[in-house]
Amino acid sequence: MRPQVSYSSARSLAPPQPTQRPPAPATPRPAANRLLASLHADLQQRLNDLGSRVALQKSAVLIEAGAQHTHVYFPCSGLLSLQTMTQDGNSVEVAMVGREGVTPPLAAIAGSPAAYTTSVTVAGEALRLRADALQAACDRHPALQRAVWTHWQAVLSDIALGSACHCFHTARQRLARWLLTASDRIQSSHLELTHEQLAEVLGLQRTGVSVANVTLQEAGAISSRHGRIRIIDRARLQTVSCECYHKK
Repeated sequence: MRPQVSYSSARSLAPPQPTQRPPAPATPRPAANRLLASLHADLQQRLNDLGSRVALQKSAVLIEAGAQHTHVYFPCSGLLSLQTMTQDGNSVEVAMVGREGVTPPLAAIAGSPAAYTTSVTVAGEALRLRADALQAACDRHPALQRAVWTHWQAVLSDIALGSACHCFHTARQRLARWLLTASDRIQSSHLELTHEQLAEVLGLQRTGVSVANVTLQEAGAISSRHGRIRIIDRARLQTVSCECYHKK
């Protein structure tokens, strides 16, 4: 006759089960964009959930002037250029936006069409959100609205300063200032830009950019070869630049 085993005995013979620990809360992805990083972690995570990470392809046009805003971009790396264009196709950069901000900034607080064309100067990555989603978030979170307004005021300051710079300073000074500012925004002394691209953002003829570029090389401030520019003496480049760089 087989011995009977009680249920209590069977349970005592079973191997101990591992303790189930609750899953750790998800850690928000660090915001490479400094405007987002200035916000509370919960709000950062909320905006990350609303948006998506997209690649910024060099020379890509993200927003055409006059178009209705559908999306906004928080650059996490790379550099964006806000440009105004004439009917005959000439262009000039009025401001640049890097990791410090968002473009187009007014899309977060107003529904007006884009005032400038936004294109990619230096390839990178951005958090892209629907403009209406960001507007709603600004309505709910005053800290976000303040951050966007502060950035827009900085862009307006850059536009005003750039207007004076275009009128009163030489091509060499303007190129030096632009390289310094771009280097600050991307946190790198290396820039991959052709003379044609520099001519577009500076509103100069290509020959004017080439002459200014050679002058900066002869001064020992930069090296330039095959569309690759490296700042080798930042102090010297600052000396060549106009005072607009120090007023930024």
